[in-house]
Amino acid sequence: MQKPHAGKVDYETAFKGFHYPISRAAIRSMGRDKGGVDREVAVILSRIPDRRYNDVDEVKEAVRGVYRSYGVADADLPI
Repeated sequence: MQKPHAGKVDYETAFKGFHYPISRAAIRSMGRDKGGVDREVAVILSRIPDRRYNDVDEVKEAVRGVYRSYGVADADLPI
């Protein structure tokens, strides 16, 4: 994967309104229902591990893990 084009603001927009704990399925459906979520953000959120997340920091770490699995360097991570 090249450098991500989605940025911190794109993820902050996607995470707005999440109520924790939250499942991956709920994260995906909230993103779809919200509309205006960056396509890359939607794809990455669909690839985080299927589990419950207790807070936004856990979701962010899962997102970082997906990017790292594609070979994105830590310096290039959007969040």
